[in-house]
Amino acid sequence: MKKIFIFLFFISNFLFGHTCNNKLFSLSTEGENVIVLQNLITDISDTCNLNILIKDNIAKEQLKKELKYVKLKNLTLREFLNHILNDNGFFYDLTNNTLSISYIKTKNFKIDYVNNVISGSSSFSASTSDNTSGTNVLSSTFNFDFWDQFSKNIKAILTAQANNYFTNPDPIIDKASGLVTITGTKEQLERIQKYINDLNKRLHKEVYIDVKIYSVKLSNYHQSGINWDKLSLNVNGNIPINTNIGQTIINSTSFSMNGILNFLSKYGQVNSISNPKITTLNNQKAIITVGQTKNYSYKQATTDKNGNLIQSDVLGSKFVGILLDITPEISEDNVIMMNINPSISSLSDNQINTNLPPDTIEKKLNTMIRIKDGYTIILGGLITDTKSFVINGVPILKEIPVIKYLFSSKEKISEREELVFIITPHIIDLNKTISLKDAGYKDN
Repeated sequence: MKKIFIFLFFISNFLFGHTCNNKLFSLSTEGENVIVLQNLITDISDTCNLNILIKDNIAKEQLKKELKYVKLKNLTLREFLNHILNDNGFFYDLTNNTLSISYIKTKNFKIDYVNNVISGSSSFSASTSDNTSGTNVLSSTFNFDFWDQFSKNIKAILTAQANNYFTNPDPIIDKASGLVTITGTKEQLERIQKYINDLNKRLHKEVYIDVKIYSVKLSNYHQSGINWDKLSLNVNGNIPINTNIGQTIINSTSFSMNGILNFLSKYGQVNSISNPKITTLNNQKAIITVGQTKNYSYKQATTDKNGNLIQSDVLGSKFVGILLDITPEISEDNVIMMNINPSISSLSDNQINTNLPPDTIEKKLNTMIRIKDGYTIILGGLITDTKSFVINGVPILKEIPVIKYLFSSKEKISEREELVFIITPHIIDLNKTISLKDAGYKDN
C-alpha cells in the first residue's frame, strides 16, 4: 500500500497560541493518496482545542468519506472548514470552541403570496375558453391554486435531489403565514432556496393595464367591418409593429389616441363603452366585465317516489355583455406575454324551449402575444347584429287601438357594431412612484 503523504502545517501568531483564530491552514494529498474526513476533523480538534459535536447519524457515516485529491494553501480556519465540510455537503457551526457538524437541516422559507384559490366558477355566467358543449354559459374556465402547485414543485425538487441516506419528511406549508418548513440535505435546501428566490422575484412583479373599449356602429357602406390594413395610415404616419386581421401592435412613440379615433370614425359612429385601468400581479388573471345580469325562471317537472308529477319554479341568472380577461407574464428581458380573451354575449331572440335557461349568442377571440412595456395592442373583429322595430305614423292617431294600423307602419331596423379593444400594459417599478399621468389619467 502506498504511503499517504499529508502535509498539514500551521502559521501561528504566538500571541494567540492557544486558539486557531490567527492560524493559516494548508492541506495537500498527492497522486492516488486519500485522506478520511473524520481523521482530518480529529486533527483540527486536537490542534485548535475544539469540542466536536456530530448531530445526526448520516453526518457520522458521511465523515468516513475519503477525499481523493485536495490542495489547499494558507486558509483561515473558517475558509478551511468551508472547503472540507460545506463543499462536501455538510452543515457546520463554529461557536467559541465548539464545532457542530450535521448532514441534515430544517429550514424555514418565506413566500409572500395571498392565501387564495383563483377559480372560474361561472360567477359571471360567461365563458372565454373553447366551449363546444352548447351549454350557452359564458364562464371563465380557469382554476389556479398557487399553494397546491407550489407544494408539488417543492416535492419534485426534493425527489430530484434524493439520496440513499435520507428520506425527506413532507414539507410543512403554512398558507396563512406564508412559511414553508423543509428538512433536507444541503444540496436540497440550496436548490429550494434558489427556486424560492426566483419565485418571489417573479411573483412580486406587477403589470398595470390600461384598457379602452369602443363600439363602432358600422355605416351602411362598411357593413363588413373595419379594414384594419389601413390603420397604419392614421397613426402619425407611422407603420405599426405588427398588423394582422383585427390585431395591431403599435409602439409607444407611434401611438396616437386621436389618430385611432379618427380612423374608427371613418367606419361609423364611435362610442366609448368603458375605460378601466387595472393592476395585476405577474401571471395572474385580470377580469373586466361590462354588462348586466339577467334573472330568469322556468318550470321544471319532476316525479316523486310515488310517480306523481311535481312542477317547481327554477330560478337562475345569466351574465350578458362584454367579458375581457387578460393574463400577463413578464419575461426576464421585461417583454410582456399576454393571453387576451375578449368575448361578447347577448340573449337570443329565438328561444326554442322555454323550459330551459335562456339561450345566448356568444362571440369571442383568443390571442397570445408578446409586447414591449408601453406598447399598445388593438383588437377588433367582434361584430354584433342588433335588430329592432320602429313605429312610424301620425302622432296620437298611431296610438289609438283598432285604427292605429291605418295611421302607422312598423319598420325593421338592423344595426351592426364592431367592438374594439385598445390595451396598453406597463410594467410597474415598485421603486418608482407612479403619478396619475403615468396611470393614464389627464385633465379634460
